[in-house]
Amino acid sequence: MKCLFLMFFYAVSFAYPQTTLQPVVPPKSDFSARLERYVQKTYTDPWGRFWLVGGVAVDDFVFKGIRKWDAGLSGFGESLASVYGRRVIDNTLEFVSGAVIGDDARYRLSTSQGLAKRGLHAAGSAFTARAASGKTRPAYSRVFAVTAALLIANRWQPLPKTGRNLAGAVVFNVTNMAQDNFLQEFTPDLKRFGSKLFGREVRLVSGATHHKNPREPE
Repeated sequence: MKCLFLMFFYAVSFAYPQTTLQPVVPPKSDFSARLERYVQKTYTDPWGRFWLVGGVAVDDFVFKGIRKWDAGLSGFGESLASVYGRRVIDNTLEFVSGAVIGDDARYRLSTSQGLAKRGLHAAGSAFTARAASGKTRPAYSRVFAVTAALLIANRWQPLPKTGRNLAGAVVFNVTNMAQDNFLQEFTPDLKRFGSKLFGREVRLVSGATHHKNPREPE
């Protein structure tokens, strides 16, 4: 589902002029700010829950992933609980291990204006984190968290992954973080596009600009 979102964004981005970006203030690396981000990302972010439920629904009912579970709503509930449980474990381990080793893997918006540069920044940031010194380094806490969460969640799967399939799933889940970065990077642009598009419709509906149809009766 996120892939569909990104495809839609790229389609409209070339038709919508990029606005000048405001200076980006890097997020603070203090513990309270990271804790607040963890709670929001894991439990309270409505958009995060929307993408989670939507992604599971697409995987279950479009790509027939529900076959692994019971059919119907009960199977969907088990599938959703499995994915959300793994997400909670993943985010918790990343937060805790990051606090221990001083690894801040939160995404920082790009300061570039070009679409390609911003996209590369979003993709590359999935594999990097900021150390306590302020330097960029590999995201050790993220790789550890994703791997551990997948191994734990694999134990309650109806068809546990083994061997190459398990290794491939680890790599996929690490790279999958790039999609979350894309959402954070480009959602403001899409919101501006939507407000501009629907703003025009509202003005027309409100009657602010009305051209009389010559066929309308006097």
